[in-house]
Amino acid sequence: MKEVRKHKIIHVAPDGIGESLGVEAGDFLLEIDGQAVGDVFDYRMAVQAEELTVLVEKGDASPDAGEEWELEIEKDDDEDLGLEFETALMDEVRICRNKCVFCFIDQQPPDLRDSLYIKDDDPRLSFLHGNYVTLTNTSDAEIERIAHYHLSPLRISVHTTDAALRCKMMGNKHAGKLFPALERFNRAGIEMHFQAVICKGMNDGVFLDETIERLLGYKPGAASLAVVPAGLTRHREGLELVPNFGTSDARGVIKQVEAWQGKCRAKYGSPFVYAADEWYILAEWDVPRYEVYGDFPQLDNGVGMLALFEREFLEGFNNLKLCDFKTMSKEKIGIATGAAAYLFMCGLARKFEAVHTNVRINVFKINNRFFGDTVTVSGLLTGGDVIRHLQGKCGGLDVLFLPHNAFRAETETMLDGITRGELCEALGTSVRIGSANGGEFYKELLQAAGFAQNPSIKV
Repeated sequence: MKEVRKHKIIHVAPDGIGESLGVEAGDFLLEIDGQAVGDVFDYRMAVQAEELTVLVEKGDASPDAGEEWELEIEKDDDEDLGLEFETALMDEVRICRNKCVFCFIDQQPPDLRDSLYIKDDDPRLSFLHGNYVTLTNTSDAEIERIAHYHLSPLRISVHTTDAALRCKMMGNKHAGKLFPALERFNRAGIEMHFQAVICKGMNDGVFLDETIERLLGYKPGAASLAVVPAGLTRHREGLELVPNFGTSDARGVIKQVEAWQGKCRAKYGSPFVYAADEWYILAEWDVPRYEVYGDFPQLDNGVGMLALFEREFLEGFNNLKLCDFKTMSKEKIGIATGAAAYLFMCGLARKFEAVHTNVRINVFKINNRFFGDTVTVSGLLTGGDVIRHLQGKCGGLDVLFLPHNAFRAETETMLDGITRGELCEALGTSVRIGSANGGEFYKELLQAAGFAQNPSIKV
């Protein structure tokens, strides 16, 4: 007997195809063209057809509950059915089975919310949301399905192309079997973006050279590689010792990466390999020019984030600084950030003050006690650390800005559960979430400073 998977529909788009055929929230999708739908990829591929037959079971809220409706549909090939399902994947998330020596989830303190301890390693999330996957838990059949469906781009955690070392670093005896998958994806024309998380004394030095060189062999599919330092917290009890990188180490990695960038530009017309911003901060060197990053293929991996934010900020600055502003009152603004971006944000604050002379901006460096001082990125700040550092220091501030990435997506809640409202109460000042776009953040500073702009120009 054929097994039928039921996918609960939770939303039907108004005026869409589904609604026009009587599909309602609470109904279940059973089949398309007589075939069961395994997950979101099966669904997306099936609904591209211009003619299809969809089998739906009516939900409990319907007068026709339990009935199966067979819907004959004719549509344009790029037209969606307007259905949303109970889970984005229409399936369970595949959990990581690796035991990487640098795994950040293994280095978290206890008693955080359960979702922060989930390790996903699902190629479907790589395609849908840009998550990085190792492919160690992906079967040959799934590799073939990805290639057949041409799921592009994919983001793949490589770390090293030395098979034995990859097995050791990832704690998985199957980790060395990566390369047939990369070859198959390349033949299928799939665009691949890679990352190598670097641990001192493990996969750096000559191993990094070998990794870059081998991944270049998968062009044209190989699009970019991010070289990222391992994030090490103070919660590493029982884990393998991984040394921290120092300033001279970071400078060595940057020189190594930039040498490869020169070779790649000469041969391929683009850098291919990029050093994450953390290397430049640790090296105490300026990040590269905006132009170096091209179309910013590794932005989500912290590559070029500072250069892009500065460009956006200065464009907003140049567009608006000549406007007819009138200062309504003298304002004092605070910006809280992680240790990594502290000097960078100080520089932008001084540029702002140089033009808007009636404004004073205090930039506060928040050291991370929650994860440890070696964790310096603003995205891992906690409300507790912000309060610990700033309580009693915000009395003269009119507003305090916190970075957008320090809050859970689409919420006002920080990593440790503290909300923006609780920060306002604890610090005794207005707390705002700053934009991740530099140009928008410049406008937010203007608004916070109480500037009345020429009505003919919009801020």
